[in-house]
Amino acid sequence: MSAVDRPARMGRVASVGVSTAEICGVRDHGALLAPALRREGYDCSAHWLERDGESLRAGRAQMGEWTHRLPAELAAAQADAALLHYSVFAYSFRGLPLFVHPVFAAVRRAKLPLVTILHEFVYPWRRDGLRGTAWAVSQRALLIDVMRLSTALVTTTDFQAEWLSSRRWLPKRPVAVAPVFSNLPPPAAPRRANHDGATIGLFGYAYGSATCSLVTGAMRMLQDRGNHARLRLLGAPGQASATGREWAAAARAAGLSQMPSFSGTLAPQQLSDELAACDLLLFADPLGPNSRKTTLAASLASGRPVVAVDGPRPFGGLVEAHACEIVTPRAHDLADALARLLEDEAAREALGARGLGFAEQSMSAASAAHVIADLLDLARDRG
Repeated sequence: MSAVDRPARMGRVASVGVSTAEICGVRDHGALLAPALRREGYDCSAHWLERDGESLRAGRAQMGEWTHRLPAELAAAQADAALLHYSVFAYSFRGLPLFVHPVFAAVRRAKLPLVTILHEFVYPWRRDGLRGTAWAVSQRALLIDVMRLSTALVTTTDFQAEWLSSRRWLPKRPVAVAPVFSNLPPPAAPRRANHDGATIGLFGYAYGSATCSLVTGAMRMLQDRGNHARLRLLGAPGQASATGREWAAAARAAGLSQMPSFSGTLAPQQLSDELAACDLLLFADPLGPNSRKTTLAASLASGRPVVAVDGPRPFGGLVEAHACEIVTPRAHDLADALARLLEDEAAREALGARGLGFAEQSMSAASAAHVIADLLDLARDRG
């Protein structure tokens, strides 16, 4: 249904969330979603806490002060519904979700129907020993209340939605899927031809030693074939971090003649321009190219061709649209795909155009807002 054909709606929604760092993808998601919701007919007010207390006492005090005034803020905003952004570690102290109840109780006191966006909601089993087990158990226990107190929920992947629907111990609620979108602006200038060798960019590279070895191994195979493309690692955490040192060690072990370069943390426009300046972009999440990663959305939205390493959780729509080149997680196969695209400019540009088109249609703020606005309508009807 086109925007012209949709029934007109008018409403107000209060966007609620918590951050624990100055750089916060969830907060950026909420800020970019607000104007898109406005185009769907929902004026959006922001009610956000940036936590900065390191101790439990400081965290409780800060959270208590905010949740005490939150119902009055929501009433003053004259909201028809609340939209809560839930990333469980933002509501936790050392991984234990101690601050979930106070926030949900505050929204409940405002007597608003609630749609919850589940960005991150449970820690996986069998990771990080006893600490990971404590996180997994406590976060699942609190998820029961999150589901019970929500009128409807949004996830960013279909496999998350399927997981929620299949857990018999969870209350049943309507669940919709709205893939994440890029939090970067479009590139500021047309891309210039690169005359001093190809650049392969990787946006999002904190994936551990196996990914480092895979990518640097593929780069070494390109080098052995006479292709001296350069690997550029884009965004945080940068060269001086533990992750940066791990990449440098992997490059030395692979025998690369050119060490990876690092952009470090950049302003959004600078980062967008860096992505657009690359000849190719990699996506190397071990789960595969999935719809919960803003790094994938931004890479596609840059208009540059994306080569993604396959995994157990690929985004079905992305695969069907051939919006990126997907290869098995073997260095030889990755090197073959990179070499083939580097040698064929027309194929690169066609792949980049498909990726950009897919991002605009299926991984955009507008597409997410349409899904969420429909759930807000449902929540108001049931509220």
